[in-house]
Amino acid sequence: MKYKAYIGTYSIPNSKGIYLTEADTETGALTILDSWQAENPSYLSVSDGYLFAVLECDEFEGTYGGGAASYAIGRDGSLSLLSVRPTGGTSPCHVCPAPDGKKLYVPNYGDGVLSVFDVKDGKLSEASLIKYNGSDLNEVQQKRSHLHCAVIEPGNGRLCVAALGIDRVVFFNTADMSAAGEFAVKSGSGPRHIVFSEHTPYAWMVCELSSEIYAFEPRSGKQIGVYSTLPCDFTGKSTCAAIKLSPDEKRLYASNRGHDSIACYDIDTETGKLTLLAICSAGGKTPRDFAISPDGKFLYAANQDTDNINIFAMENGVPVETGLSLDIPSPVCVLFNDQLK
Repeated sequence: MKYKAYIGTYSIPNSKGIYLTEADTETGALTILDSWQAENPSYLSVSDGYLFAVLECDEFEGTYGGGAASYAIGRDGSLSLLSVRPTGGTSPCHVCPAPDGKKLYVPNYGDGVLSVFDVKDGKLSEASLIKYNGSDLNEVQQKRSHLHCAVIEPGNGRLCVAALGIDRVVFFNTADMSAAGEFAVKSGSGPRHIVFSEHTPYAWMVCELSSEIYAFEPRSGKQIGVYSTLPCDFTGKSTCAAIKLSPDEKRLYASNRGHDSIACYDIDTETGKLTLLAICSAGGKTPRDFAISPDGKFLYAANQDTDNINIFAMENGVPVETGLSLDIPSPVCVLFNDQLK
């Protein structure tokens, strides 16, 4: 049996855009099957037979801001372009389909705009825009609100948006996009990505600037704990990127860019607290993203600055080198589609 995975890349020389790959479930080996041209498709999401991609740029087809694209997914994983729309904000960096497939949410990092698209038969409408202003401690990386991800909270359907520039997670009621709460972190932390448990009341957020993970209860706003992603003796420069749960939600992982590693934790499912298992080399430079195979057997680290996806076997929750790697230009997103095998 083999799984299909899509790889998003930055548009450097030799990059094709979006790649379709196949992962061998016995060895973990990854093979490129096909590719489709796109401009900086740096984040991808799959929903109900469609793939959505952000096109991360500051000007798109002569229009201010970046773009978003939608594709129909064929039975073999092939993509057919359905629509391309401007986001109305610069450097879109994340994409979140609504559970019912009728909306698409795209945070724009550059100017703090949240783009909201209607979706019909996989096609995107023109975007409605929500501007979220603010700044914080870091004069270089927190001049604006810098929205970095959007995730639907399980259970009640609130939209959760990480605002790196104002050190907050903000929640919206999806029915009318009214304010629905927030969770604040220490100034200068830089919230980047969030994962929610489907089975417990907990969530975990990785902070780009402080290289920390916050465990919290989104419904009550209670902070559970703060955990470093770096060794205690590390003194260099490093920033966090991705955070992922294992398929069984028993472990949590986060990537460090600079230290170039994956931090691995056990989760106490009763409390949401974390215990560090290991901090392992990513097998390349700048692990922008990574993904765990749907069966939990392998981890795939997308190393942006060494143009490779390094492949690890999971042993007792810790990634172990397999010696396997896939050369691919500037990989920045790895997305498994476990409906395709």
